[in-house]
Amino acid sequence: MWSAAYGLIALAVVAFVVHYAALHTPSVASVNLADQLYNAKRQLAGSLPSLPRTDNPAHFAVSSGNIVKVTVANVTASGRTFPVQLPVGYKLSSREDKLLYELYLNVTSCRPAALQGGAAATLYVVELRHSLDQLPWLEVYAAVPRDPSQYYSWLYNYYAAWGRPPAAGLDPRMGADADAGLVDYVKAEWALVYDEASDLSILYAAAPPSALYILVADYPLTIPLACPR
Repeated sequence: MWSAAYGLIALAVVAFVVHYAALHTPSVASVNLADQLYNAKRQLAGSLPSLPRTDNPAHFAVSSGNIVKVTVANVTASGRTFPVQLPVGYKLSSREDKLLYELYLNVTSCRPAALQGGAAATLYVVELRHSLDQLPWLEVYAAVPRDPSQYYSWLYNYYAAWGRPPAAGLDPRMGADADAGLVDYVKAEWALVYDEASDLSILYAAAPPSALYILVADYPLTIPLACPR
């Protein structure tokens, strides 16, 4: 009888301890970093065409917010000469819950090069700094116009309507070049090399000489970069 009573008391004590522990053990909320990273980049992708732009390198260097660095080149289409902005640098930042996504891109030069098969190419040299150690979805494409004259005539229509220089690859919205059927995107050969002295990675991308710009894709964010002129 006493053994049965002690058994019941022991079970009650164990039940109390288990219940107390369940109530006072901190729960760890699950954090889906992949979803947060995707949402941060998607937010930037939607705002990229409307970000402020500057053709002043000093302003770009000191700016702490989202900004695009451009150079302005005069192009001629159908006998009309007009200015076009060429995006050559970005400072991008987006926060999603616990995650901060930051990306810095800056084209330092473009020079003629030859691929292994002997084909001519333009080599883009791009400074890159990223808030994450890896870029698992990085891809590079070259925007090759089907008809350069037709492409620039299409840009001229936006210049005439807005009264300001359009930005190649950015206006009127991301993907417009492809939507208009004027540009083909082809995969470009690329390599990413870390420079310990500057704490920068250098992205080398080889594009066809006829390419208007390259697209650096960190899915779902795609960023057009042109050669400085």
